[in-house]
Amino acid sequence: MTVTTPAVERQDRDAESRIMRRMLGAHEFGVLVATTAIFLYCAFFVNNFLTSENLLSVAQQIAFIGIIGTGMTLVVVAGEIDLSVGSQYGLLTVVMAQSLTDWSLPTGVAAAVVIALGAGIGLVQGLVTTVFQVPSFVVTLAGLAILRGFALLLTAGEPVMANVSKQYHGLVGGSSVGSLAAQTVWMAGVMLVLGWMLSRTKFGYDIYATGGNMKAAVNAGIRANRVKVLCFSLTGALCGLAAVVLVGWLGSANPLTGNGFELSVIAAVVVGGASLSGGVGSVTGTLFGALVAGLIANALVLLGVDGNWQQVATGGLILAAVLVNRLVATRQTAMR
Repeated sequence: MTVTTPAVERQDRDAESRIMRRMLGAHEFGVLVATTAIFLYCAFFVNNFLTSENLLSVAQQIAFIGIIGTGMTLVVVAGEIDLSVGSQYGLLTVVMAQSLTDWSLPTGVAAAVVIALGAGIGLVQGLVTTVFQVPSFVVTLAGLAILRGFALLLTAGEPVMANVSKQYHGLVGGSSVGSLAAQTVWMAGVMLVLGWMLSRTKFGYDIYATGGNMKAAVNAGIRANRVKVLCFSLTGALCGLAAVVLVGWLGSANPLTGNGFELSVIAAVVVGGASLSGGVGSVTGTLFGALVAGLIANALVLLGVDGNWQQVATGGLILAAVLVNRLVATRQTAMR
């Protein structure tokens, strides 16, 4: 008979914790702990948080942040940033709705057009950034205004109803698949594929190398500018995918969709451990960051807090995450 002492149990727990840290990374492990703590707080102290309707709503909200945040992760790890994702998302929802209603395109064709258009927008912004050596902050800030303006011009500022078939709605809509929202399934698919690509393929290695030290990456034979352009293009394509999912779910599009959405996406990526200076970040971390942002926003709504405080909370999250990342980097440098 084996007797388990408190010391042995403590050693087992420490070993499990070390294994988890190795699997996730030190920062991701910390974000997982924070996510769990926030969830438990909401479960015990926020009324109606654990209802099936509310949890489905949280899952749907997080899904769109996660889909676009996955693309943003690639861009940030490559050492750039895309401030236009909210406006891209809004414009592409309008194009998707008009493709179905005004242009009478089949759903599959319309979805392909929207995703390709998103990839094209990202391609253009990536080329302007790399070929003309204009900071991506400036390029995508201009894109934020231009794309939102196009969305408003196409619709005269009015919502657009979409001709959504039952099959289309069933594939991407709010109905649950098993115990998950359909949107969450799409997010999981995107994160699994691109997470594997970032962590297990040569292209993923090239992204980390480009963001970590672009000069060294170029000297090693990596076509760093092409890597950055592809990251921007993939992000645009994911904005298109999110637009396809949203229109199929709601059956309409609003030109103001995604207004300020870039803040939530950047918050998820940065809270998840990505460094805005490049070379650091993961899709797993972005998932945890999206959970943190989504849970806090949902809790504020349920607690009856003024909606304007959500933006305050989002900004505070970004600032806190940047400060933590800086402290971690400083500590690691000192230890080395």
